[in-house]
Amino acid sequence: MIESLILLSAVAAQDASADEPTTDAGAEAGQATLVDQEPELTFEFTPGVWLLRIRGDASNGPGDAPDLRLDTQLGLTDLNAAFRGEAVITRGDWSVEIAGSTFNSSGTTIAEEVSRWGSVLITPGLEFTSTLDMAFVAAEVKWQAWTPLGEAKLTEANPLRLSVGPHVGVSWLDIDQDLTTAFQTVSNGHAWWSVWGGGQLEFEFDMSRFISWIDSIRVQAGAGLGGTPVDGGFMWHAGGGVNVFFTPNIAVTIAYRYEKYSLEDGDWKINPNFQGLFLGATVQF
Repeated sequence: MIESLILLSAVAAQDASADEPTTDAGAEAGQATLVDQEPELTFEFTPGVWLLRIRGDASNGPGDAPDLRLDTQLGLTDLNAAFRGEAVITRGDWSVEIAGSTFNSSGTTIAEEVSRWGSVLITPGLEFTSTLDMAFVAAEVKWQAWTPLGEAKLTEANPLRLSVGPHVGVSWLDIDQDLTTAFQTVSNGHAWWSVWGGGQLEFEFDMSRFISWIDSIRVQAGAGLGGTPVDGGFMWHAGGGVNVFFTPNIAVTIAYRYEKYSLEDGDWKINPNFQGLFLGATVQF
């Protein structure tokens, strides 16, 4: 009888241990078991050339100083090939985009009417040279708040993705402007901070099932409205573009960038807009 009880107890203990949940060595050692659920951190870098056209106007003098067009009346170069770099850091639905550019433009023209630039009286027939140097850095925090189509990443089951969301941004812009005649030069320079808010959308689709040498195509568009709180007024920006990925990590970028500012520093007022195609190569890792 005692031997039978011992045998039954052993069988019951074996069944109970089989019903208990098992843990892997990592869990027994107290290690986290949800690492795979953490959103992946990705980096994207796009250096390229910004085929930039400068538009807008500027004045230099008291309140009645005339506004002069930057491209026609001040003779700045119509088209500039400027360096521009853009980088994006993404984790889950959040990303930070950093962009920067620098360029200089100059031109010589002959005045067709009477005007004034600082201490220079411009009269018809006067030849003068003007220059404008610009450098800027901007950063945006973006949230892909709504994904009505697809998932965070393209998969065979979900070859399309559409996401929409808001962003906020800040930029630092530095401009130096000179006007030189045969007898004198007037120089101005200042830096401004601007802030804005806006929104963007992104559409991506898998192309590998249709064209063997293209992995995917991403289409982006966005715009923002804000201002320059100190020594300025309203500003806004808009843009869009296409990334053609030949592999999951390498793409060519064709985009358009437009930025408009209202700025002042004492009697010097400048309202430039910088616009043009942005052509670059994108590396993602």
